Amino acid sequence: VFCNLDMDTLVTLGAQDIANNVGVQAQVFTIVNDETYYYPDLMRGMVVDGEMGSDIAYYTGSTTGTSRDNTICSQYSSITRQVDRKCHMISASSFDKMC
Repeated sequence: VFCNLDMDTLVTLGAQDIANNVGVQAQVFTIVNDETYYYPDLMRGMVVDGEMGSDIAYYTGSTTGTSRDNTICSQYSSITRQVDRKCHMISASSFDKMC
């Protein structure tokens, strides 16, 4: 979210400024030894290709552990989560590339 954000600007942001600009993406993979399922840059966010990243559930609000529930909400409610509903295959070398 904060790629190329300089430190001078970062220190001026409050917690809510950050929360208003944060989104969480999630995908689940089965790791296989097959280069057909190679994706070169998993650090750039959710893989959107064919079926990958096409069936998304969207949630508003932050999960902050057991101290928050349906009665006591997080103050960072503007954080959104985007979750791919399907499990996808991905090559082991895609994860190797992240290191």
